Amino acid sequence: MYVSLRRIGRTAAIAAGTLLVTFLITTDGIMADTLKTNRLIDENSPYLLSHAHNPVDWYPWGEEALTRARLEDKPIFLSIGYAACHWCHVMERESFEDDSIAELMNRHFINIKVDREQRPDLDHIYMSFTTAMTGQGGWPMSVFLTPELKPFFAGTYFPPTDRYGRPGFTKILTTLGEAYRDQKDQLLSSSREIFDKVTEAFEASAAPSLLTGQLITTAADQLLRSTDPVHGGIGTAPKFPHPIELQFFFRQYRATGDLRFKEAAEKALLGMARGGIYDHLGGGFARYSVDAQWLVPHFEKMLYDNALLAESYAAAWQVTGDERYRTVVCETLDWLLREMRDSTGGFYSAIDADSEGEEGKFYVWSLEEVETVLGDDAEAFVRYYNVSASGNWEGHNILHLTDGSDRFLADHSDISGRLPELRERLRLHRESRVRPLTDDKILTSWNGLAISGLCAGYQVTGERRYLDAAVDAATFIETTLIRNGSLTHSFRLGRHSEGEFLEDYAYLLRGLLALYQADIDADNHRWLRLAQRLASRGVELFMGENGDLFLREDSLPDLIVRPRDETDSAVPAPGSLFLDALMRLGRLTGEDSFAAAAERGLRAISGKLSRYPASMTSALLALDYWLNDKIEIVVVGRGDDRDQMLTEIRSRYLPTAILAVHPTGATPLPIFTGREQTNGVRVYVCRNSTCRLPASTVEELVEQLQSL
Repeated sequence: MYVSLRRIGRTAAIAAGTLLVTFLITTDGIMADTLKTNRLIDENSPYLLSHAHNPVDWYPWGEEALTRARLEDKPIFLSIGYAACHWCHVMERESFEDDSIAELMNRHFINIKVDREQRPDLDHIYMSFTTAMTGQGGWPMSVFLTPELKPFFAGTYFPPTDRYGRPGFTKILTTLGEAYRDQKDQLLSSSREIFDKVTEAFEASAAPSLLTGQLITTAADQLLRSTDPVHGGIGTAPKFPHPIELQFFFRQYRATGDLRFKEAAEKALLGMARGGIYDHLGGGFARYSVDAQWLVPHFEKMLYDNALLAESYAAAWQVTGDERYRTVVCETLDWLLREMRDSTGGFYSAIDADSEGEEGKFYVWSLEEVETVLGDDAEAFVRYYNVSASGNWEGHNILHLTDGSDRFLADHSDISGRLPELRERLRLHRESRVRPLTDDKILTSWNGLAISGLCAGYQVTGERRYLDAAVDAATFIETTLIRNGSLTHSFRLGRHSEGEFLEDYAYLLRGLLALYQADIDADNHRWLRLAQRLASRGVELFMGENGDLFLREDSLPDLIVRPRDETDSAVPAPGSLFLDALMRLGRLTGEDSFAAAAERGLRAISGKLSRYPASMTSALLALDYWLNDKIEIVVVGRGDDRDQMLTEIRSRYLPTAILAVHPTGATPLPIFTGREQTNGVRVYVCRNSTCRLPASTVEELVEQLQSL
């Protein structure tokens, strides 16, 4: 029996953070063997640690590697990926663990490995070059740089030898290494030309445009035309969830009454909840579906997707009252609490797609296994979740629902009440399998999104565990991840990353505003004070004089350009969420400087917004708030009806409303001026600071809310 020494080291290094000696298991017994390590062994990212025992002489991004490249006049091979990335694992197994390929890399290049989630600025910069040079992007990202950090060749996954219509990595290393040695002047000239063209587009700002509702209308029509009328969702395979766009559809439905927007959002949400992209046993969504039907997922689960989707499904319940959406909210957030939550209160980043070297192995089933676990109950489960002997993916079964599932349930109504227990039996059995790796680093930005999602879940379910988890996460960030006024981006095992990022300020600010409106019985003014400090620092660090928002602070020597990103990707553009949060914060606190900064930011992106409105949905949501009536719901006093009144408010879809509940033991905000506490409870429903007579009964409040 032989177990790969490097594979043992990879797993152990991820789990323990460092490993110098392992054991080689042989048929003759156990013998100690020193395991080679590279410089990544001292890093704190599970992704970097997974490469710490490669024969490649890896460096983390930093001054040591960059200085060596300049002193030795060697080009840089920059590899960017993340821990849950399937093809990153494939390229590691095929190439980075291969001694002959590693020898080529070490001879010709300074090799740098970057976790894209720890350095989203580097990822954005070099992905821009990669897509400009190749027409496509993805991970692992493979970029070859001059010692001055300018790209001259780029791609994504490369097989070790020519196949899949892709050149082999061995050939690329040899050709580029020799080209830099023998034709360096020509290569450097080419890299400068590429750099100049890409950075010109990178730094360009479109001429300002009028900020009107027509931008929203145009984008809504474009997005509607891009939806799949059969299976739901935007675009074709591979198909991503697009939670912000779905929330935009609900906003448009509420603004216009056009049922097409509601139907498009619901078709996508129901399609995902019924498909294999949703984990029917454990809850939570995979990152995307490789097909148009939502059946076969790319099995990795990301914190940001699930946080944003929890909000989308909560909005769907508020709009429709359909309990299926609220069920998905609960199952998704319960998965977060069960599998993604650290003892500190923070949330982990992701769960890998692979286990035991196979994608999806943890999640799929055979008919025989289902029958063994469920016994006499298997037939009903198999019929409902479409399990077969032949399977629906590579001989295995991905659980999913179809129209046939609905007909079966209609004909067997007694089954419905038993399904939760059957699912739980299978889930517990699944726990005995080898689990995929959890990327246990805590990202402040994604935790900000999780706080928002948990608050949305609390508001539509009333389940206190979601609010408590949001409070714990925010408390952890406040007490541990803010140091000397600076916000940590990435944290793991007691170690903080360096540098500040716009996405942390933007996403956390949004989460704190949600928490202020949900956490009403504690000192919720605490969250608002923290939000004010972060907003002020965020404007100072990241906003240019004309309102441009950059991903990083100015004058960083290791960045060849100062990056900014106004378009949405898998996550919303951080600048757009920052602007929306600034406007709402200004409304709550009465600080005009926040609203003024938000207006500068909107005007700075107005030109690009007029050109590419459908790719800037989160900016359109900010614009919608800026253009339209401001709704304030102010609750003062205490009484028997207060909780029922709050339930009425939270059950309604009011995306541009701000809820303010008079705090206990804190200095009231300007929004409470003239709305002092009295005997009983009073609710002021206001539009643009003009309020109706306060509602003092549930019936009066319902009538006023309906008028909104």
